[in-house]
Amino acid sequence: MLINEFLNNVCDKIKYKPIRNEISEELKNHIEEQKEDFIQSGIQEKVAEEKAIENMGNAEELGKKLNKIHRPKLDWKLLLLIVILITFGILVVTIKIRNYNLGLTNAPINVGKYIVALCVATTLSTIIYFIDYRKISKYSIILYIIATLCFIMSYLNGLGVNLNGRIYVNIFGVSILPTDIAIPLYIISFVGFIHNVNKETRIKFITKSGKSINVNIIKIITLSIISLFFVMQQSTAIALILGLVYMIISTIKLREKAKKYIAVLWAIPIILISLIIIMKLGNGFAEYRINRVLVSFRPDIDPQGSGWQQIARNEMIKSAKLIGEAEGTELYTRLLFEEDGYWAFISILVNYGWIVSIGMLLAIILLSGKLITNSINIKEEYGKWITIGISSMFILESLFNVAMNLGFGVVAGFNLPLISYGRPSLIMNMMSLALVLSVYRRKDINICSSEHCSSI
Repeated sequence: MLINEFLNNVCDKIKYKPIRNEISEELKNHIEEQKEDFIQSGIQEKVAEEKAIENMGNAEELGKKLNKIHRPKLDWKLLLLIVILITFGILVVTIKIRNYNLGLTNAPINVGKYIVALCVATTLSTIIYFIDYRKISKYSIILYIIATLCFIMSYLNGLGVNLNGRIYVNIFGVSILPTDIAIPLYIISFVGFIHNVNKETRIKFITKSGKSINVNIIKIITLSIISLFFVMQQSTAIALILGLVYMIISTIKLREKAKKYIAVLWAIPIILISLIIIMKLGNGFAEYRINRVLVSFRPDIDPQGSGWQQIARNEMIKSAKLIGEAEGTELYTRLLFEEDGYWAFISILVNYGWIVSIGMLLAIILLSGKLITNSINIKEEYGKWITIGISSMFILESLFNVAMNLGFGVVAGFNLPLISYGRPSLIMNMMSLALVLSVYRRKDINICSSEHCSSI
């Protein structure tokens, strides 16, 4: 039997077509190696080819076994948890609509636009799920540029609009926070940069010791500083999230071979935040920030100022029932929910009670645990870093938001992913998690190594 005929018979049994060429090429190499060994032992070429193919076993049986191994898998548990959290997000939307209809808030909710956003997010997420995530790596710099342009556009005259003290970018008539789009893109691009950290040439500086430095490390440090600078102009809280994600990825990636670079990458956000604070000292920036941190835990220090949110939060927590709507919180509802969707957890708690809120918290914990498990189990390097980066973003933001809602953290602009109201953030969060699902989908679709094929 000719090699091509054998390979065709094997691949015909493999239902996932994109992997066929990779498996065929690897099997062909393995057969050629065995064929060469037989020839060197004195066997004629035709006989050597037949024996090499015979050693591979029955083509149909091998194809069936490879099909079982190299089959795309949907992470049903992760998908179910995502759907559950989106359901809680829909509850938050219904609460906001109800509060507006009762005159408790002045912030109207466009249900139609929210449904459209949910449909767009679902469609884009489905497309991302079926894309080979490995191809994204070569577009890392493009993703980085797109993320940076979101901030630049927001500051250009005529394109940026100022709402609630923050600068939005106007895209197709929709006002969007640059951070909603930029943060996932910065993380994915950073993963691409650090994935290739050892693939660039090295430049040796003229020193007595002849020390050298990886060109890619310089690029990562420079681009990280630029991204954190732009994000920090928009939100110190989100810059903290991004900085921590950078630290987590770089620490895991470089912990064994490049410990000296870890210190550099950890120092970037710390030094940058310190410089910006020093630059703004003259404007009372430091005093304002310190006061805000203190008031987060001691609202009685400034009850008429920034402490009113914490007082409202504490009263609503006290009034919450085991199940059902709390009573006597209308005034606090009016005060607290005029803000953005930072108080989604409190919103669920006041309107549905502790049982539903704990159920939501349990879903967040389970999703976080599933993301961590996936990060550990993914073997392909680039997919592993993507999963770690997106998982870190989701877990950190959820942790800070819940802590803020329950009075254990500083009051800042931390959203609750998939739950806090915000159409652009919903779309980007769903697309980011779809990328994690895409990585999991291919986790067992690996190129068939010689040892693996022979063991089958």
